Amino acid sequence: MRNAYDENRRYFRRAYETGCHGWQADEPSPYVAKNLATVAGTTAGRRLLDLGCGEGRHCLLAARMGFLPTGVDYEPMAIRRAKANARRAGLANRIYWLVADVFALPLPPESFDAVVDYGCLHHQKKSDWPRYRAAIMAMLRPEGYFLLSVFSTAFRAYGPQDRSWHLAHGAYRRFFTAEDLQRLFGRDFEFVSLEEERDDVRGFWHALMWRNHGR
Repeated sequence: MRNAYDENRRYFRRAYETGCHGWQADEPSPYVAKNLATVAGTTAGRRLLDLGCGEGRHCLLAARMGFLPTGVDYEPMAIRRAKANARRAGLANRIYWLVADVFALPLPPESFDAVVDYGCLHHQKKSDWPRYRAAIMAMLRPEGYFLLSVFSTAFRAYGPQDRSWHLAHGAYRRFFTAEDLQRLFGRDFEFVSLEEERDDVRGFWHALMWRNHGR
């Protein structure tokens, strides 16, 4: 039987080696940009963690907005590409890069005022959602912000979904409902906004959450 996480690692290794993948590598998501602008206007802190940062597009955006980003990805090739992109953008000294797994982050607790996840959670198995939430809570200070983008059940790029997950096309993918996100994060966070982006083949949830004081 195939292991979901082994499949993921092989998939991402090939994707970064070849540069052939289905996600945007250069331009930041407009939803992340909009939510970061909201965070920038409401918090004095500027320390930001980008989980599954890939080629670094959202770290570059955050640095230009005055944040102090740390980009984390478990694929070394992704971090190498991100560093090169930061050098070309003149931001090499503004961003810290780290090869690490979301479940074993070698960082001090409550180090960040904001955490961004564009596309990490939807590659985690449901049985590991409590571990994922615990990792976010460990990194984020009270009253910090969490920006999350995940596949919604409207996503059709990989064929019609007759269940909320699949292991196909080289990676494990999970498709979320709004209720899934509320159940997973509603105890610890207040939802500032929750929007669904969708077209004929793609669907994403984009959430901005605020960590409840003292939790």
